[in-house]
Amino acid sequence: MVQNIDIQVDPYIEAGNVIYPSFHLSLQPGTIIGIYTDVSKIHTLMQWFMKRDDTCTSFRESSLYERLTAREYIQFILKLFNRPTNETENILKLFKLTEQKNNRISKLSNSEKQRLKLLNMYLHPASIQILEEPFQNIDEFSKQTIQQLLKNLAKEHKIIILLSNNLEDLMVASTTIHRLDGADLHPLDVKEGSLEQAPKPLEDAPIRLDKIPTKKNEKIILFNPPEIDYIESVEGEVSIYVAGEAYPCTLSLNELEQKLTPFGFFRSHRSYIVNLQKVREIITWTRNSYSLALNSTEKAVVPLSKNKLATLKEILGI
Repeated sequence: MVQNIDIQVDPYIEAGNVIYPSFHLSLQPGTIIGIYTDVSKIHTLMQWFMKRDDTCTSFRESSLYERLTAREYIQFILKLFNRPTNETENILKLFKLTEQKNNRISKLSNSEKQRLKLLNMYLHPASIQILEEPFQNIDEFSKQTIQQLLKNLAKEHKIIILLSNNLEDLMVASTTIHRLDGADLHPLDVKEGSLEQAPKPLEDAPIRLDKIPTKKNEKIILFNPPEIDYIESVEGEVSIYVAGEAYPCTLSLNELEQKLTPFGFFRSHRSYIVNLQKVREIITWTRNSYSLALNSTEKAVVPLSKNKLATLKEILGI
């Protein structure tokens, strides 16, 4: 009989403040556990799990050998794990990359690259697999493919932990869901599309499922918060930026800030809201001038007000 694994996660304290306390996880083999929390806590948890011998951590921003073809990369990873290269075709089918097998990784779409990044995790012998935002900014086909890969691992009695600030994704992919805040790790019950927290509600941090409405070419387009790179307001006209494209939005910047803050967004400037998950670099131009470089399709840069810098550093834990 496969035994449960009990883990006591260390507390994370920054500048005397408890970002989250120590908490206990009882992990049952063959389950997919979702932990819903903000960007800074996800980053810290990934670093903590990375130090354990029984875990494999899959970072969303991990790199690939982009000069290799998809087939060559798979064969390379198979050799790293002392697996026969005749498994290549089967892996291509599992990851839905058969048609792209001779394409260089640099030519693959973002969604195809994100699928391929999970190969190391899929082959790793560790009993616990930790994934950072596996569904962020990928197409629906890739989401379904990754869900099937996770189910395959669960059938092999692996324990999968998904860390995400997108509750919808966790609801679809997880066996059980928890919410981590500054007070504790709270189990969540999912019943008929609603979420009920046990044992008590989080009055100060309500759970929200929000779609952000935009309009383009006479069509209403709804975006999940993690899809958004940043939001800009120019002379009262608000635009949502997704993958380099601007989408007009009728909501005000204040309304959007209120909706999106629980999803890891930050008001970096009076005219800008930025998705902190997309921030790659804080740029210092002068003593009083700062910007945020985003790891987005267009490598966008948004302004950061001087009076917002200290708050941002506190949120990011730097």
